[in-house]
Amino acid sequence: MTLRSMTGFGRGSTTNKHASVEVEIRSVNGKGLSLKMRLPNDRMELEPKLDTLVRKQIERGSLQSQIKIRRLTHVAAALDHDVLKRYLTEWRALEVELGLAQRDPDLSQLLALPGAYEAAQEKPVVTRAIASATLAAFDEAVSQLVGARQKEGKRLAKELLRLVSRIDRLRKSIEKYLPQSRKAAAARLEERVTSALNAAGKDRGDLDLSRELVALAERADVQEEIARLEIHAERLRNTIQAGGPCGREIEFMIQECHREVTTLGNKSSDSKLSEFVVALKMVVQQLKEQVANVE
Repeated sequence: MTLRSMTGFGRGSTTNKHASVEVEIRSVNGKGLSLKMRLPNDRMELEPKLDTLVRKQIERGSLQSQIKIRRLTHVAAALDHDVLKRYLTEWRALEVELGLAQRDPDLSQLLALPGAYEAAQEKPVVTRAIASATLAAFDEAVSQLVGARQKEGKRLAKELLRLVSRIDRLRKSIEKYLPQSRKAAAARLEERVTSALNAAGKDRGDLDLSRELVALAERADVQEEIARLEIHAERLRNTIQAGGPCGREIEFMIQECHREVTTLGNKSSDSKLSEFVVALKMVVQQLKEQVANVE
C-alpha cells in the first residue's frame, strides 16, 4: 500500500435509459471521516448506501459531494377533470354573486389550483435505474478521489522520508560530537566546583570531586534520548514505507520525537549541542505540518 493524502478530487458520471447522473467529490484534512452530500430531496434514501461505499475505501478526511440527477423519461401528470369542473362552476357562481362580469379562467389558472392534477407515480423500474446510475457514478468519483489521494500521498511520503533522513543525520552529528561535548562539560563542571570550593575556603580534599563530577555528568548525559530518537526515526521510516491509512500512528511517533528532542534541549548546556537541538526541533515541526495531511 502507498501513503495517502487526505486532499483530492474525483468525478464520475453514468447514463442509462432512465437517468443521467454526475457526481463530484472533494476532500480535505479531517481528524476523522465526515461526508456531506448534496442529494435531490426525492433521492435521500440513497444516502446510507453512498456513505457505506465511501467508508469501505476511505478512513479519514472531510468530504463534500455534489450529485446531479437528471431523469430522461417522464410520465405526464394525471388531470382530475371532476375537480377542474367544480372549480369552474364555483368560479362562475362567485362572479354572479359578486356582480362581476362573467369571464372564464384560462386553463393555466385552473391548473394552478390545489388538487387540479396529481403527479404521476414513479415506476419501480425507473427508481431502480436511477439508484443504479447514482451508485455507479458515485463509485467512479470515489475511485478517482482515492487515486488522487494516493498520487499526492506518494509526494508526501517522499517529503516525510527526506525529513526523517534529516533527523538521522542530525542525530549522527550529535553522537559524533558527544565525546567532545562531554569533555568540555566535565571541564566546565570541574572549574565551577573548584571555584565554589575556593570561595568557601575549602580544598579539594574536603570533597570527593570526581564522584560529584560523575554525578553531574550523568544528569547531563543525552545518550538515552539519542538512542530513543534513533528508534523513533526507524519506526517512522518503516511506517511511511508501509503506507496505508497510518496518519494517526505517524502523528504519535512525531510526538515522541518531539519529547526526546525537548529533553535533549533541556539537558544541553553546550552551545554547539543547542544548535543541533534547534535544527532537530525545526525538522520535527516540519514533519508535524506534513503529516497533518496524511490519511
